[in-house]
Amino acid sequence: MGKVKKLKAELKFNNKRVAEPIISTIVLKEQATINILKARVDETGGKVLVEIPDDKAENVIKAFRDSGVEVKLEILAEITENCIHCGHCVTLCPVEAIIYDKKSLSVKMVSEKCIQCGRCVDACPTKAIKIWR
Repeated sequence: MGKVKKLKAELKFNNKRVAEPIISTIVLKEQATINILKARVDETGGKVLVEIPDDKAENVIKAFRDSGVEVKLEILAEITENCIHCGHCVTLCPVEAIIYDKKSLSVKMVSEKCIQCGRCVDACPTKAIKIWR
């Protein structure tokens, strides 16, 4: 069995929606295995970074939006032109979302792997890594 391709999405819940079991309801309704990578939730609202299987993504995203949840799919992290390719960030990334390309002798972001932990941002001496939160 091959590895299932997954789409990353940021879900933003307002203070009215945060108390509802929206994620579990959609998981059951759409029969989709949604992996929660990161979550910050309190009584004022919340943001949850999730992985959704590609084959279920369209229906799951529609279900979240229909439930009043804001869904963001754009690039969540990037390395800017300020990067000096020192490699500090490569060693700290727990999911290998940042790699050192030996051919081009440069640091590269694999944004679809990023879980927005922020370790790379804190380690970067030139503040060249941006995470959109």
